[in-house]
Amino acid sequence: MKNLDEILETTPQAFADLGIDHYSPTQLNCSLALWAYRYGVLTSAERSKLKYNFKMYLGTTIGDICQLNFCDELFAYDTGEYTQNKKKTSQQEGYDMLGMAIEKYDPWDDKDKELYLVIKDYAADMYKNAYQGWKSLSMTAPVVAENTVKLKFDYIYCEGRTDGEDKLKFLEQKMKCPSLNRPKKDGTRTKKTMPLPIDEPQLSHARQTAFYHFATGKRPFILYANEKEYKIFDSSNCQSLTKEGMEEHLEHYKRMAKMRDRLIMKSKGSVSDLLRDLDPDWEHNFEWDIGEDAAEHAKQVYREAQQ
Repeated sequence: MKNLDEILETTPQAFADLGIDHYSPTQLNCSLALWAYRYGVLTSAERSKLKYNFKMYLGTTIGDICQLNFCDELFAYDTGEYTQNKKKTSQQEGYDMLGMAIEKYDPWDDKDKELYLVIKDYAADMYKNAYQGWKSLSMTAPVVAENTVKLKFDYIYCEGRTDGEDKLKFLEQKMKCPSLNRPKKDGTRTKKTMPLPIDEPQLSHARQTAFYHFATGKRPFILYANEKEYKIFDSSNCQSLTKEGMEEHLEHYKRMAKMRDRLIMKSKGSVSDLLRDLDPDWEHNFEWDIGEDAAEHAKQVYREAQQ
């Protein structure tokens, strides 16, 4: 028998009390402890102030420019509306925009500045390869950027935005930005190319793309690009994007959503109760690399919740 929430198709009060009205692939890909802190403790405005780096900035910037190059409809985050891209940006204009974006980048810290100074000169090659990848797919107008797609799970929707899609297919773009080699004897560091996946896309990317497939019913493509080349995965060259592979990915997301559902319902809307029984891995290589102040704040709220 359906409960009252199911009959009325409303979200349980515990979700509303915590300010959690949807999931996303990003949420379902991270650990429970990090998810609870980012989405149960922090507001959207506070999350936007977490640590960033040049790799993240460069990947987002190149993605935005490729949308200007190839998409007919663009999403404006400030208004929440779609606008017509009547005069698509040329590739040369894209290079110019990329150059201006790189010049105005403000590194987070000295480590990020070192990375920025070494790899910024490879950004144009990364953009060139991403551009060629988009072009090779020959998407048919109208191509929509950042289309909001969603699937209903048990209590709330899982939502996301596709990088670009037409009536039959969609593209998910992933940039593999260079890293830095170990310091030389003189202390300087050089660029290290991050190779593209060989046989299968990265698992978290395949899961995200599978979600978009089931939300849109369209054929998925994952585009990877670095400063040397690009590569596209689809159902013809990897198992991860076959029907069976994507069904497995969706089931994984459903399990991850159920785990979060149970935590939220058990908490009855209390942030402290949401955090109480979780065990953050503070020594994880990168998960808590969210900025020194934010990481210390996370430790503090977990200590208080678990006293």
